[in-house]
Amino acid sequence: MPELPGVTLACADTANHGLALRALERSRERIRFARTLFLTDALPAGLAVPAGIEVVPIAPLRSRDDYSRLVLKGLAAHVATSHVLLVQWDGYVVDPDAWDARFLDCDYLGARWSWFGDGHDVGNGGFSLRSRRLLAALQDPRIDLVEAEDLTICRTFRALLETEHGIRFAGAALADRFAFEAAQPAAMPFGFHGLYNFCRVMPPAELAALAPAFSDAIARSPQMAQLARNCVALGHWASAIAIARRMLAADPGNALAAALLARSEAAAAQGAGIGRNDPCPCGSGRRYKACHGALGATPPSPDALVARAMAAHQRGELDAAERDYRAALFLAPEHPYALHYLGMIAYQRGDPGAALPSLEAAVRAVPQEPEFHNNLGIVLAALDRPVDAVAAHHRALELAPDNAGAWNNLGLALQLANDLDAAAEAFRRSLALQPGFAQARWNLSLALLAAGRLREAWPHYEARHEVSVFADPSPPPAAKRWDGADAAGKRILLTAEQGLGDAIQFARLATLLAARGARVVLQAPAPLARLFRSLEGVDEVVPAGSPLPAYDAWLPLLSLPGALALDAASIPARVPYLAADPALRAEVRAQLPSRGEALRAGLAWSGNPRNTADRRRSVSLATLAPLLRVPGVRWCSLQKGDGEDAVAGVPEAAALQQLPARNDLDGTAAIVAELDVVVTVDTSIAHLAGALARPVFVMLPHAADWRWRVGREDSDWYPTARLFRQSAPGAWGPVVDAVAAALGELTGPPSALTRFRSDSP
Repeated sequence: MPELPGVTLACADTANHGLALRALERSRERIRFARTLFLTDALPAGLAVPAGIEVVPIAPLRSRDDYSRLVLKGLAAHVATSHVLLVQWDGYVVDPDAWDARFLDCDYLGARWSWFGDGHDVGNGGFSLRSRRLLAALQDPRIDLVEAEDLTICRTFRALLETEHGIRFAGAALADRFAFEAAQPAAMPFGFHGLYNFCRVMPPAELAALAPAFSDAIARSPQMAQLARNCVALGHWASAIAIARRMLAADPGNALAAALLARSEAAAAQGAGIGRNDPCPCGSGRRYKACHGALGATPPSPDALVARAMAAHQRGELDAAERDYRAALFLAPEHPYALHYLGMIAYQRGDPGAALPSLEAAVRAVPQEPEFHNNLGIVLAALDRPVDAVAAHHRALELAPDNAGAWNNLGLALQLANDLDAAAEAFRRSLALQPGFAQARWNLSLALLAAGRLREAWPHYEARHEVSVFADPSPPPAAKRWDGADAAGKRILLTAEQGLGDAIQFARLATLLAARGARVVLQAPAPLARLFRSLEGVDEVVPAGSPLPAYDAWLPLLSLPGALALDAASIPARVPYLAADPALRAEVRAQLPSRGEALRAGLAWSGNPRNTADRRRSVSLATLAPLLRVPGVRWCSLQKGDGEDAVAGVPEAAALQQLPARNDLDGTAAIVAELDVVVTVDTSIAHLAGALARPVFVMLPHAADWRWRVGREDSDWYPTARLFRQSAPGAWGPVVDAVAAALGELTGPPSALTRFRSDSP
């Protein structure tokens, strides 16, 4: 039973007293809250209040606005705990086991609004968790009711609450684990809201018995009508009949209720389950007779549906697989394989938060299935819960110790926890079982690189060419591959690969190769070609896609450190090794504040969204708003124009200078070269600033890319870099505070700034 000593359970209602008390009772059946409050007016005669529920007198709530004003401005007076779980009569806790301690990391958490697509879609207030910090912030006199209170908080004044009060709104994945309202979940979250969802959270007989308790106002509501439709669509005839009768009692002329009642009574009399003309329960949107009903009057068994779904799943036909999994769950709501693989479809579609409840339910149902634990671990890792992911993979390996894939997945989870030695050992166990497992060998190389064991890592790093996401489909050059032997007098082609940051980081090694007497031709990504022409010792730089000159041997650029036997002690860290175009620098200099007028700082907050790690490494501009408030700093954007959609929504960003030069890499290099300091997340901007020898503050996720090592505040590769790391996954707040403090030091006495300024033009 969850113990929640920091949470008050509360409901405010002066119209549906009995139903409100029922919601409070349901919510605390298997949870211990600090207090349970019922804010109401005079109780109806004969209504008993269960022990443990405190009645708090309030004036009658005669409208939605009355309720919203009470919640918006008056709730704070009644809550002394860190959080309050606010429920309404039509929303309550349905799965206490789904409680997640991360819920308490948020100041506002409610079900998603599926009709908003702008990222501000978490906020339904009918079943919501709110912090005292939020309740206090809502006393801001600038915040006044606009529409309903949840819209006021989560949309109208969200930017103000985030930027000026530091209020943290939950993300979509956590919200889906917390509650549902408009969208049916794959498995039951902690709670729900919405009368029309009653058919999904209680047995038909219980709902039928509850129907007479609904008031006339409820019985006439659109929500009641939708509940009746849902019961009919699900074939819950007893509850459909009771609800339709209650609707007719409140409104005898209700044609919809009369039609639904006649249909339900006829179906119940015939013992019918799913009507041929009803919507198919699989969720396809088609009538049952044109979907699963086409197979006959009786649907296939749940096991047959799952078998068919799994075959479609293996073929990559996710929509067809999902329909059959859902149909199986309609017939057998706890079918573990339907639950599990429906969850995996959600994960494959990029929504691990939606996947998690299904996977957890399947593990509880069949705890001896190793694949269930293995896939659960994958999803937990995707949700930045490495400790839980490690435990899930360990359990999978207890059940199937010879599973090479599970050992590899364990290694990935350990890497997320920054336990590099244990991760490397897990990858080695995977390779011992399956020596040709390229992904495990590649992952081993990254763990070794992050641990600083470079020479040991480079041979394994070559496995990247066998991993589909990195493999180059074009045939290799016809010349032989350079093996690290004598290079004197040879013309050697180096081909850049992976991202721009990788190319910038490793380009310096071309100078080492030239020092061995080679004539180096560097094939570079087109945006980097001009910059790379400033590399010392490189004979020729050819943009990718252009004709190549003759050469004697070739090597991928990222294979060069292995060929040179580079180790942590021999990383060439002399900077700058790139130079920005002097003419572009002059143009930029004329547009920036005069030197000495203020600290000239550049900011980059997001990287390439196609990068698989971008969710962890990028940050919203709103989160960085405290940096934009540091006095004595003039900010310049280093974000390309297509990445600055958020600027208008952050008041502090109004003064953010946006030079046209930032939209190509040569121009960005010119801007960076003229700045006093660069503040960036882990993108190519960090590498560019380091290669140009500019002071750079790099904000890193908890499990950073290998090149930044673990636990370091400095970099082997870039002497001018200072690293600021998350202490826990997703914890950007302390990182931002530390960077703000560091900027404050630079804007102090002139002597503190001198070493960060270049006198060069």
